Amino acid sequence: MIAVVFAVILQQAAPLPAATGQVVWETPAPVEAAEPAAVELPPIPDSARADPWGYERAECSPLIRSGQETLEACQARVRVTLAAHLGADLPAGLAPAGAVDECRQAAAGDRYALQCGAPSRPQRPATVLEERSCETRPRVQAAGGVAWTEECRPASGVGRDEGGLRVRLGGKD
Repeated sequence: MIAVVFAVILQQAAPLPAATGQVVWETPAPVEAAEPAAVELPPIPDSARADPWGYERAECSPLIRSGQETLEACQARVRVTLAAHLGADLPAGLAPAGAVDECRQAAAGDRYALQCGAPSRPQRPATVLEERSCETRPRVQAAGGVAWTEECRPASGVGRDEGGLRVRLGGKD
């Protein structure tokens, strides 16, 4: 039994000739990467050079752009095209997203602190318009004559609290 185990170990350790089907790993020759084809930019009309803002509005109008393209995707596409054609003449507000020009110093004393992206805007309180129901009625004046007055209250029927003293008797005001 020991002789059989010893023979198997020697068989595995001994190199086999190539004719017996030995597997040899070869590294393949590196494949040269094909250069990407140059993408040709779509031409822009002369009016786009004169009014790039108007060109963006016209191209990204919901009446013109395809239904599958979102407004943001259309603006990004048009802004990249305008940036490629106009170069330094492109207005700062039309720079494509992620442009280097969008970075600015965040702190006055720290020259390494940069803030990139759109500047943050302070949060303004949301104003909610309340639907009102108004009635115009004539009122008799003490000196004689008629004055028209308009009384308005919320359309929901809930009256505003005037801040006066209230006493509840029997669950009603």
